[in-house]
Amino acid sequence: MAKRQESEQERQRMCQRECGARCCRYITVQLPAPKTKVDLEELSWFLAHENISVYVEGRRWHLEVRTPCRYLTEDNLCAIYQDRPGVCRDYDPETCEYPDRPVHEKHFDTREEFEAWRDQRRRQQAQRRKRRTR
Repeated sequence: MAKRQESEQERQRMCQRECGARCCRYITVQLPAPKTKVDLEELSWFLAHENISVYVEGRRWHLEVRTPCRYLTEDNLCAIYQDRPGVCRDYDPETCEYPDRPVHEKHFDTREEFEAWRDQRRRQQAQRRKRRTR
């Protein structure tokens, strides 16, 4: 038990010192892949808001909201560490994204980035359709 408690304390210190508890500063929600114009408009609307990103990991689309956990203390510790949610308990520091943000196949921080990608995608689809009709 003492060894486990020591390991837990070291894990918390690593988050506090090494990365500033980066994983406690955002939430991510999986989204359905956009298939319609309405879906694409909704993603564009999400990105019109501050502290929002949309990214694709594999075939999965995600909405990232950068907002700190309300239980994160000023010194990057968890105020409810002994009582933290299961998702926090299950987090493996070995998969920590510190020091860099993960690189995704598609990543949009702004509406303009997303719309540039969407416009390019439309042009490519139009070219494919044009080639098929020849």
